[in-house]
Amino acid sequence: MKPFAIRWNPNSIVIKLIGAFLLVMLPLCVLSISITYYSSNQMQAEVERANESKLHFYYSHLEFELQRMTALVTEYSLDDALSTFSTRIPIMSRYEIDSNLNDILTKLLQVKETSPYISDVVYYVPQINKRVSAVDGIREVTDREWQSLLGTMGNLNGALSKYQDELYLLRSNPFNLDSNVPPNFLLGIKLSSAELKLRLKEFAASGGSDITLAFGSRNEYVVSSAEELPKLLQGSIPVAGKEAVSVQRYRIEDSFYYSLYDQANNFTLTADIPNTVLMKPIHIYSQLLRLLTVVSVGIIVLFSFWTYRTIHRPMAVLIRGFRKAEQGQTGIYITHSRKDEFGYMYSQFNEMLRHLHTLIQENYVQQIRTGEAELKHLQSQITPHFLYNSLFSIKQMAEVENVELIKEFSDYLGQYFRYITRDSAQEVTLQQELDHALVYLAIQRIRFGSRIRAEVDDIEPGWRGIQVPRVLLQPIIENVFEHGLQHKSKNGLLKMSYEQVEDRLSIIIEDNGDSLSEEKLIQLQRQFGSGESAQGEITGLLNVNQRLRIKFGSGFGLQAERSTLGGLCIRVNISIKGGAGNAADDDSR
Repeated sequence: MKPFAIRWNPNSIVIKLIGAFLLVMLPLCVLSISITYYSSNQMQAEVERANESKLHFYYSHLEFELQRMTALVTEYSLDDALSTFSTRIPIMSRYEIDSNLNDILTKLLQVKETSPYISDVVYYVPQINKRVSAVDGIREVTDREWQSLLGTMGNLNGALSKYQDELYLLRSNPFNLDSNVPPNFLLGIKLSSAELKLRLKEFAASGGSDITLAFGSRNEYVVSSAEELPKLLQGSIPVAGKEAVSVQRYRIEDSFYYSLYDQANNFTLTADIPNTVLMKPIHIYSQLLRLLTVVSVGIIVLFSFWTYRTIHRPMAVLIRGFRKAEQGQTGIYITHSRKDEFGYMYSQFNEMLRHLHTLIQENYVQQIRTGEAELKHLQSQITPHFLYNSLFSIKQMAEVENVELIKEFSDYLGQYFRYITRDSAQEVTLQQELDHALVYLAIQRIRFGSRIRAEVDDIEPGWRGIQVPRVLLQPIIENVFEHGLQHKSKNGLLKMSYEQVEDRLSIIIEDNGDSLSEEKLIQLQRQFGSGESAQGEITGLLNVNQRLRIKFGSGFGLQAERSTLGGLCIRVNISIKGGAGNAADDDSR
């Protein structure tokens, strides 16, 4: 069955049914989508609050450790043994000095064990150029070492200082801004960058994010669970909210950032969470939304298809039947097995066309018989006239004793009369008709000699089996010689070509005659268009046109126009698929 395109018609029953269905379905779909989006937003808010809580928890843990280490370094800077050691050195023996240094080392080891974040505790005595370390023990130092460490005190604008890419909590006694003036001692707790990074990775793994700890106003010291600094801390976006400990949210490209600032220690804690990780808990809602959309679309498609099969398609079959009836195809019949209202309409339609076909059949058959009679009359006219001219041509060739030409001419003449008189078949293949036309053309070329030339294109193999009315092309070629090229003394040209447009094949026969007037061309076009019959010199052409219209329908036949060669151009339009159809499409169940 050929597809029947659905055309927009607001009064169509199908359109009204689908519209009513959409009015019911769309509000339900919109409500479901709204509920799903609301639930998704609620879940996203809960996920964001959970991430903020994790960030606050790690901040509280880190702040507690920093406060505890700050209290330790302050407490030990006031310890008797550490604070008075440098002042008692002038009155102490060598043994006493070494004994006090060992006692100090023991205290430093105790401090180191109090927190996993402490990697080392150092104690400098500039007066005797000694350094006591919980890791390295007691050793000699230069002034440059303790001066360099002392010069970094407070360089991160907080309790912590940065020295040689490490974090320190430093205390000196007495405090002096001039690092060249030696203090009595310098006490420092060195923070473990490895432990900070390990803890960050642990928290990052539990939250599915990267956490970065940045000290200093310009992020001079950074520890991160990721390999690179987050974009939030690269200077592209200023971090706000530094007056209070509150979480600030940012979104850069495909990641979410939660940033928390500590003013006392001047550090920023940032969680970098990819959008895919953040949205993972609500992924199920997105899937449900897609499923809901697909199911809704599927229901609408299924309902539309059901409406199409139940109402639109059987109605389309009936409409196609009426359109074919409008074109004069009264022999159509709709085959069906329906028991509903459409089955009744199909039966009544078939009965109506059956009656209509009976009424016009006699007139249609009579028209065909009239065409056949005209063909036989035309043949009876052509045969004697052509025979007389041919015999006269043979007589002329005999007078000049041109035996070879007589033999060739007689052979063509025999083929010609055998085709004309061999049977009474009204239709032949296009190849047979073309062969006959070429035989006739060969005879005429012998008669007219060198003053006439013919150009005939080869026919495509797929066109050769088309059934056409008999004696179709000869009258047109005869008209070319009799009225177009007869008076040409030289350079006469007859050209035959082919052209296909969709299901229509045009056989184009044109000449370069100079006797065609504009009035004659207009009259010929009018007679071909109306399909009328006439008497006179173009009776043969009009009979061919009428037979083609009877065979293929009113859309085919002869067409006259001015040739690009200067003379007349006749287009013989036939259908590649044969004559007009006599059946409608069946209605599938």
